[in-house]
Amino acid sequence: MRRVALPVILLLLLTTSVQSSLLAQSSDCTGRDAQFQLRSTNPLYVDVMDLARNLIDHGFIVKCILPSKMENLFDGQKGAALYRTDRGEFDVLFLPKTDTFDAVEVVEQEQGAKYVYSFRGTPHSPTRMEGKKTYFTKSGNLLFVVMRDADLAASIQAAASHSCPATMPPLMSFLPPSPYPTELPSGSFWFGTENLWTTLPMDGTWKGLLHYRPADSAFRNKLFWWHEGYDWRTENAPNLTVTGRRLDAPAPPLATDEHANAGWTNDQNHAFMVAGIFIPTPGCWQITGDYNGERLTFVVLVRQ
Repeated sequence: MRRVALPVILLLLLTTSVQSSLLAQSSDCTGRDAQFQLRSTNPLYVDVMDLARNLIDHGFIVKCILPSKMENLFDGQKGAALYRTDRGEFDVLFLPKTDTFDAVEVVEQEQGAKYVYSFRGTPHSPTRMEGKKTYFTKSGNLLFVVMRDADLAASIQAAASHSCPATMPPLMSFLPPSPYPTELPSGSFWFGTENLWTTLPMDGTWKGLLHYRPADSAFRNKLFWWHEGYDWRTENAPNLTVTGRRLDAPAPPLATDEHANAGWTNDQNHAFMVAGIFIPTPGCWQITGDYNGERLTFVVLVRQ
């Protein structure tokens, strides 16, 4: 396969275009909002778009992103943005990625028809907020602030608790070399190079995996891998190993079958390799396939 090196400046332009399209696809930034929507010149723009992509991956439709009035609520805060989505609107406060809101305690006081909020811990905030019932969700260097809407707060909590840097379709898609199969199951994409490739889910999630036996606690999956030139006649079982570790919490490492196996569909001259794996717990998993020193790594979220 011939490779063409793109200039770095072109890649940067393409990346910015993809980020901007997150809003362009379903934008409600019209009228007055269109004048004030967050611009690419804003220092917070990349962080804001990364979060927008994460929200979209969790089922939100991001309609518009605006600057937030909460940009100076905490010492050392990087900024804040107001997200308008199909489920409602909320503010998100951003710290530098090296910092977190983990040590912040929110103090709520009900005073008649209004609520008063103050903050303890670090980073420090001298601000007192007064108004309607407010919900706060911490997620690393992000603090989500939702006014009044308990259902929206619960949706954000669920998305934040499953935050995972899952491998998503790349900007430039990979197609297997001819005559290997290029058709895909619905909701999946090709990932890798001609040296080693596999298929991954478009939403970065494996859902509904079963146990190998009813008494087993681990979740079973089979991974299909291809390498250009692999010949099952001379190498069976294939020299493929699969390893994995959980990223978001302590867990035992991934377990596998004793060895991988070979298989094919309609063309035995272009076989695939299949490896059975056992995932100890749901969560965010980094998985690596190694075929004769050719390595391919991806991240996937495993849900029950």
